[in-house]
Amino acid sequence: MTEQARIQALLEAGKITQQEAELLLSALEEGEAAAQQAQEAVGEQYAAAGWQPKGLRWVRLKLTAGQLEARLDPAIEMPVLEGPAEVRRVGPDLEIVPETNTGFLGGLLGRMGRLELRLPPGWGLEVEGKAAQVEARGIDFLKGWVAGGNVELEAVKGLDLEVTAGNIEGSLLLQEGMHQLRVSMGNAELNLLPGSSVRLSASVSLGNQEIRGLERNPNGGDRQLGEGRARLEVSVRMGNLEIKAR
Repeated sequence: MTEQARIQALLEAGKITQQEAELLLSALEEGEAAAQQAQEAVGEQYAAAGWQPKGLRWVRLKLTAGQLEARLDPAIEMPVLEGPAEVRRVGPDLEIVPETNTGFLGGLLGRMGRLELRLPPGWGLEVEGKAAQVEARGIDFLKGWVAGGNVELEAVKGLDLEVTAGNIEGSLLLQEGMHQLRVSMGNAELNLLPGSSVRLSASVSLGNQEIRGLERNPNGGDRQLGEGRARLEVSVRMGNLEIKAR
């Protein structure tokens, strides 16, 4: 039985309301459409791991039609999760998975809830989101892809992210290494915080681009902030791009 058929059966049995059924079906349709679009847009690019700081441990999460807030908490030594999911150890890393004892409907509704994740220093977040809202605040690194959702950043120190259809905005504090942002359809608005040292390569295929507060590199088309120790590559296929240094 397909997930759509299960939802219909629950509706006919009176276990969920028409509104709940429509919400679940909509979430499934958005997730499936976003996943297909992401596969076409991203291809195998994400499979090849990009640069990341040495020694980082990772929390990995698949999020469907839900919200995630991940923030740095220097007072803790291990990640702490609040919300309808659980944390499992996978080697040196951790994986966030839906609760398994609530059945099909409870699991799906759980993924539609809000998760709050606190990360200690030395941990990064790898997310695979479909119709998801992701907030990352102060964490060491955010990587993965988001299809059909929005991303908010605050003082994030590392980035390797694909956004298929949605918007990304917020601030970065980049000081070393290689960082990437690729947006297929949507808008990107980024602030480079004081203390950043970045060489920027940016492109927009169809849309507008505005870059402020970064000096032009006399040896090429890149822009630079400070000594340019970190490198940030941003590409937008369809949409608008705004990057500024505070």
